Amino acid sequence: MEFARPHAPTIRDITRRYYTVWGMYSFAGGFLFGVYPIFLHSRGLNQFQINSVLATYFVVLFLTDVPTGAFADLLGRRRSFVLGASLRVAAFLLYFVAHHYYVFIIAESIDGIGTTFGNGAIDAWGVDALDEAGYDGLKDRLFSRISQLTTLGFMGSAMIGAYVADMNIAWPWILGACGYVVAGIVGAILMHDERPRAVNVRIAAIPLQVASRITEGIRSGFNAPTVLMLSAAGAITVGAWAPYWVSWPIMFNQSLGVGVWIIGWIYCGLASARLIGAEVSARFILDEAQRAARVSMLVIAASAMLFLAGLFGGRPVISLSMLFVMNLFTGAMMPLVQSWFNEQVESVNRATLLSFRSTFETMGGSIGLLFAGRIADTAGIPFEWQIAGLISLCAAPVYWEMRRRELAEVALAGTAK
Repeated sequence: MEFARPHAPTIRDITRRYYTVWGMYSFAGGFLFGVYPIFLHSRGLNQFQINSVLATYFVVLFLTDVPTGAFADLLGRRRSFVLGASLRVAAFLLYFVAHHYYVFIIAESIDGIGTTFGNGAIDAWGVDALDEAGYDGLKDRLFSRISQLTTLGFMGSAMIGAYVADMNIAWPWILGACGYVVAGIVGAILMHDERPRAVNVRIAAIPLQVASRITEGIRSGFNAPTVLMLSAAGAITVGAWAPYWVSWPIMFNQSLGVGVWIIGWIYCGLASARLIGAEVSARFILDEAQRAARVSMLVIAASAMLFLAGLFGGRPVISLSMLFVMNLFTGAMMPLVQSWFNEQVESVNRATLLSFRSTFETMGGSIGLLFAGRIADTAGIPFEWQIAGLISLCAAPVYWEMRRRELAEVALAGTAK
């Protein structure tokens, strides 16, 4: 005889807690959005050094993402999330007192490790809990809502951080540290219904178990064509777009020359574009056969807008308009890709395979940042954007190839009947 679990959480309850944890976590991280590269520039770093600091973050993610993802699968997503939030608090406090390039490298390394402990843990916990509660169907709409929620959190804290930075460029780091303290507490309270994953775990046995999960996750990733291709396409787009993320605040802060506060407003404008794109993506429901074609078109459109933003770099208003449209397209694309990937992985290895994808993206981002930093210092930020737009176009054929493979599989299945 099978008994129902008492007080089993409902889909609505899980969704609300899922949204709350993501909202608090994103709000904590948004205080530095926009002012982060300006802060490093004010401490004497050039564009290559600024990019290399962020590249260090990506390299740390690359080296530790799969192991910490395996940790989340093995010992629990809640523990992983709380540990990650604690490490990020320590990194932000170190940033606040840092004045030298190599200290920034150390702080960024700590922040990278903290990010990987939380990376994928929220999604892995939320998706597994929803599946166990009986959630059925595609999760495109769910991830669109999460994308909108996190963007709103980033917008609110970014605006606060920009105005605070006008008084003292280092104070947003203190705000971020406080935010992660709150986020860690909220996560510890709300991520409470995770299924047990390990019983009587021995500390001495953890390295072998983690190594086993890493091997299994990497093997699963390389043996799943869609997972591998989605990860490769993500590496291309992150490698092309990551330098733009850290260069636009410096460019517009210098060209407009009205104070750091304007960066908060610009960030909110670009974030609003991503919100609109995510909303459009959520409202236009499509079947799986159409998804690859739509993502390909969105990548092409976003790449073209980034190229034009660089082409009109001497005219800030026109350049900003191009970036606004670019963010419309990326906002519509990201939830589709996120849902697409999550549907390819099984619950037991979900966090590990999410980290497998992140490993590809961070590898691409670290390489792109170093090359772009040198280009920006020698030829200017606008020219670097033009190069980035051309590079990100290379992701479109990867998505299109997945469409061709899916159509071939459908045709083969039809022939076999």
